[in-house]
Amino acid sequence: MLHHSTYYTLKTDTILTHQSTQYSISDSEDQRVAAFEEDSSTSSHWLNHALKLFNLKQMTSLHIKLLSDRQEVLAHIYRKKGISSDVSIQTADSIYHLRFKGSVSQKITAESDGETLFEVNGKNMASDFEVKTGERRIATIQKRSIPAPTTKEAWLSGDLYHIRGHEWTEEQAILLLCTALMIDLTYHHK
Repeated sequence: MLHHSTYYTLKTDTILTHQSTQYSISDSEDQRVAAFEEDSSTSSHWLNHALKLFNLKQMTSLHIKLLSDRQEVLAHIYRKKGISSDVSIQTADSIYHLRFKGSVSQKITAESDGETLFEVNGKNMASDFEVKTGERRIATIQKRSIPAPTTKEAWLSGDLYHIRGHEWTEEQAILLLCTALMIDLTYHHK
């Protein structure tokens, strides 16, 4: 079960590009409540390494797990090898899809069984995103740099994603966290 909050931060824990992807998720009290970890099946696959070597990271396959603070698997994120950035999110109860509408338009839709759950619209070079269900805004996702005292620390510290909103169901919270992760991997993690 995901720790309930209306504010999360998502921070990269991975420093080197050849490492498996790892992110920590914290709540409003800055307590670590969950994490994303790339499964070894995709991080160590030889074809993924070859695609990364030729700067084709967007074409690699992905299998990332969302883990609770007790290391329970809350969701799996899958992306097949190829051109598409679209991903499937599998929880214990359902399968969801995040569909990316192009790198310039910065539009993402979350769907389940053909029904749109929410739409995400980006602006400011994919730094600010607004999440809406119909006409109602349910969240914002913002990418910001982590303040650091030196240039070297700034280069290694990565970025921080702020996910803010009102009341979410656990399903919405999981989908919003997965969306923030995929925003980083699709638009910023080149």
